[in-house]
Amino acid sequence: MNIKSPYRGLAAFEDSELDALYFFGRERDTEIVVANLIASRFTVLYGPSGVGKSSLLLAAVARKLRELPEQPLVIVFSSWSDHPEHGLGAALAEAAGIDGGALLDVVERGQAERDVYVILDQAEEYFTYHGDADDFERALAELVNRPLRVNVLLALREDTLARLDRLKGRIPNLFGNVLRLARLDRAAARAAIVRPLERWGELEGEEVVAEDVLVERVLDGVGTGRIELGPGGLGAVEQNGSARGIEAPYLQLVMQRLWDVERGVGSPTLRAETLDALGGAGQIVADHLERAIEALTPDQRETAARLFDHLVTPSGTKIAHEASDLAEFAGASEAEIRPVVVTLANHRILRTDESGRWEIFHDVLAGAVLGWKARHDAERAVERARSEARRRHRRLGLLAFGALVGLALASALAVFAFSQRSDAREQARVAKAGQLVASALAVADTDPELGVVLAREAARLHPGPRAEEALRQTLAASRERAIVDVGHPLIGLDLDPTGTTALVVDAGHVARLIDLRTREERWSRRVDGAAAAFSRDGSAVHVIVRKALLRLDPRSGGTASGTPVRLVVPGDVEQLVPSPDGRAAILIAGKPRARAVHLSTGAVIGRVKQPPRVTSAAFAPSGRQVGSAGADWTARLWDTRTWEETRGLHGHSGQVIVVAFDASGERVATGSTDQTARIWRAGTGALVTPLFGHTGYVKDVDFGPGGVVVTASGDGTARTWGANGLPMQTLRGHSGAVVGAAFAGPEAVVTAGADGTIRTWDPGTTIQLTPARVRGPRPPVKHATGAGGVEATAVESAVRLRTRAGDEKMLDGHNDLVNAVAFSPDGRLLVSAGRDHDVIVWDVASGEMVHRFPEAQSASVADARFSPDGRWIVTAGPKSARLWNVSDGSPLMYLYGPKPPVTAAAFESDSRTVVTRERNGVVRRYVCDLCGGLEELNALAQSRLDATGRVLTAEERSRYLD
Repeated sequence: MNIKSPYRGLAAFEDSELDALYFFGRERDTEIVVANLIASRFTVLYGPSGVGKSSLLLAAVARKLRELPEQPLVIVFSSWSDHPEHGLGAALAEAAGIDGGALLDVVERGQAERDVYVILDQAEEYFTYHGDADDFERALAELVNRPLRVNVLLALREDTLARLDRLKGRIPNLFGNVLRLARLDRAAARAAIVRPLERWGELEGEEVVAEDVLVERVLDGVGTGRIELGPGGLGAVEQNGSARGIEAPYLQLVMQRLWDVERGVGSPTLRAETLDALGGAGQIVADHLERAIEALTPDQRETAARLFDHLVTPSGTKIAHEASDLAEFAGASEAEIRPVVVTLANHRILRTDESGRWEIFHDVLAGAVLGWKARHDAERAVERARSEARRRHRRLGLLAFGALVGLALASALAVFAFSQRSDAREQARVAKAGQLVASALAVADTDPELGVVLAREAARLHPGPRAEEALRQTLAASRERAIVDVGHPLIGLDLDPTGTTALVVDAGHVARLIDLRTREERWSRRVDGAAAAFSRDGSAVHVIVRKALLRLDPRSGGTASGTPVRLVVPGDVEQLVPSPDGRAAILIAGKPRARAVHLSTGAVIGRVKQPPRVTSAAFAPSGRQVGSAGADWTARLWDTRTWEETRGLHGHSGQVIVVAFDASGERVATGSTDQTARIWRAGTGALVTPLFGHTGYVKDVDFGPGGVVVTASGDGTARTWGANGLPMQTLRGHSGAVVGAAFAGPEAVVTAGADGTIRTWDPGTTIQLTPARVRGPRPPVKHATGAGGVEATAVESAVRLRTRAGDEKMLDGHNDLVNAVAFSPDGRLLVSAGRDHDVIVWDVASGEMVHRFPEAQSASVADARFSPDGRWIVTAGPKSARLWNVSDGSPLMYLYGPKPPVTAAAFESDSRTVVTRERNGVVRRYVCDLCGGLEELNALAQSRLDATGRVLTAEERSRYLD
């Protein structure tokens, strides 16, 4: 055996004996995945982009399964761009040594004599290439549901997990067996550095070692969040609530580079000084793309920029294309683009997939590619402005020379020169505004408030359409509405019933009452643990001080009323949970038991015992039931009349650390160290839905109006979720763990963070302002008349256009019945809504398709209409209305609120207000703050920034403005 290096760089470990020998750090994960795959018919494995799922499955899991005594048939499949049903069937037939055929037929024959394990890797690409459900989903469901000797594992990226909802109706208990692959911990990552060198010595007979200090510094440099190569530049994000993970691709890339340099000079030691000479781990990773770009000529870089537009989506998803398609995108021949793709392939920026299509070499490069593309475009814009300025200045020089010929022209030339100079400055302002727009959009997902600031600066420099759209997009992403800086790290949060007053406990165990309207502290009091809570009606604050229960008046400076109640509890009281009627409370004191006591006497009235310890508790609104969260990975429900356990909620793969009931008491939410929250039915204990997305412990959970949910996590974010469990908004802004989150009514969420701040957010769960006592929109029409008497009529799955002169044309594009047609105010465009989920915008004059909104709604689109100013389209679907930008076909926002199907939707005359009608006749009214022009958006941005106090830091000003 012989290979050039024991490290793989950005290449995944493959399904080979040699790769398996050099694959270290995932031994425990391999055991867990193999055990689950053997035990369950269907397993979902997910993890962050770049976590190493493919390497684990190919180099470890698949090989471990093949080593089983029964010698099962194991297939790893990841070819999603063509017809996955045919591709999987062919792969299984080849592996089994049987004739091909339909997938299910091949499986039937293949499993006749031995078990079959099907591993579907990189399944997120399936959803990228196949927007609509196809035969593969039906075949997969059959594969899982039939009584076959076939077990399936489906692996996909964490950010696409919600897309599995398409399979819910086909595969019962779809999320019944879910595994999350976390990033390498430090010990595993150390093994991934050191053990390959030991293996190299064993196989090659040549000892190569790494300095201990080098190993530690590499691990420091490639920790999660330490390297961020997206358009926003370098950044760091703390992993509060869980240990910082290690980015395996970056580790391999850094070690590969160190190996190449050291071995290139014959050194048997990988040294820290070499790491320093290369600029550190972050610079090595950044240089990987830059070295490839530097190998291209200026013209080839232009070609590469055009190619990247089609190889990486704006959200960072890679897409594979044929060389002929890439050539067409670049406006060049295949011969002209070949040197570009070959150079990028040689530097491991591009590669070909199994079908010969070109794609980005690794997911983690997507951010770097987008970042380079944004910088390249901005630099080209600046260069164009400078070139224009130089051209103008040369012209000025010639004109100045000519001025020597006649003094009579001097004044005129001076005026002309001044205007040209002004033009050059204007070009520079336009270029700078373009840079700011690119930067604003790049940070919109990670720091939306910064994006708003940058977009406003762009609008100030050059108030044009690009700045307006950037401001609209960053405002849509921005959810933060107010910040209160307490000045001390916080560990707990409670709100009064009005949502205007927050009770927080800091890390020094001081309870503080904060008025969220004035942002002022009313009073503070030292307490035991985090034992402070509002009574359910908000008339009192209960605290425990030195094992004495006090009742404080929240309005009069926190003065105590009544006699302190002495408590007899083992150990320090950590939490206090008052009952709905205000008579009792549950005390958690770090032991297996939590005690329920009378607030007036301190007498124990019940016990909740959940070894090894109860971590949290909550009363149901009726007071007849209590939920407890435990370190034993379960939550439990208890009857408060007997204090007997009624049922357990099993499913988390880590400690359950928070539990909450909804307003009806019918649903229970739990949060866990396994980085998920889950919703359960209180009456049966059945799982309703898991909530995937956080990358740190879920530290708090709360229900809002209508069953929506907010979760708080150690990953520094809070998230809101629909009543159906679908993700709605990610609330980013805290610089540390979010320790508490609660709804303050339907239109606000309050969070508390370890960064010492309390923040108020728009949760994005409803945009409804009034239940609108207005006349609803007229029903959708299948026949409309536009300017000049042009008529549009829905005819089955097409639209017929007919002019006064009798000319007629058919607009074909829908795949099912057309439900509605409507003209734009100027009559130049036509919109059609179909039962095929799609909305299409047509050019009336040519009959050509202008925009297609695929899957504009989750089912048949009942209605679609233009706003009076022609800038927006509103669509009506089964669960919501949705707004779209006419200029580029991009979605603007959902209008959450309606529950029955929305049958009609329209704008009022102001082009800002939307009215919807539901099937039961209910009419609702919404206001779109983001539908205004640049002046209105600027005013909205200023008011939001004033409320949060967000301004550019000195570092940000230097980076983006200077």
